[in-house]
Amino acid sequence: MDTPAPPTDALRVFRALADSTRLRLLAAMVDRPRCGQDLAAEVGVSAATVSHHLKVMSQAELLTETRQPPYVFYQLDLGALQRAVKAVSSPQRVRELAPPPDVDAETRDVLRNFFDGPRLRSIPAQRRKKELVFEELLRRLPRRREYAEAELNRFIEVHHPDFCTIRRELIMGRYMKREAGVYRLAERGQAVLGG
Repeated sequence: MDTPAPPTDALRVFRALADSTRLRLLAAMVDRPRCGQDLAAEVGVSAATVSHHLKVMSQAELLTETRQPPYVFYQLDLGALQRAVKAVSSPQRVRELAPPPDVDAETRDVLRNFFDGPRLRSIPAQRRKKELVFEELLRRLPRRREYAEAELNRFIEVHHPDFCTIRRELIMGRYMKREAGVYRLAERGQAVLGG
């Protein structure tokens, strides 16, 4: 059984599919492998254009290649396409793919590099990247007036196994404050969440 593509891979596939010329090229490669010259003639575009689009689709891992010198034949990898569709087959999976609202390109790149869907791959060392990641983590926590330590640990563990470090960083970054084992949003954390 095919497992869904990771969110970053699914995004790459959908970006590759978001072009009418690439869709026409893929349609020409559904039933049998085709070389670049065949594709150019069938779709009615230049060989250079075909080459560009084949590169995009190859980077998205949508194609299989067979070399028969002097030609390379390409065919749609239907399994890759099905995994990408499966990656958006539930409301939760769709939410994982969506970028946070109103983020600039730099923030989006940082979040894409450090998050794989809901999971935080690693904690950044650079201060600015760390702030962006922890602000995103804060947005992903269920909204509460306060969190018992065990409850906060469970929420954080959904995103990263080292909940102790993340909890400590949220306090050191002045996003949260802790009193008698209860965590509340500090002023900076409230500002991140818009209130």
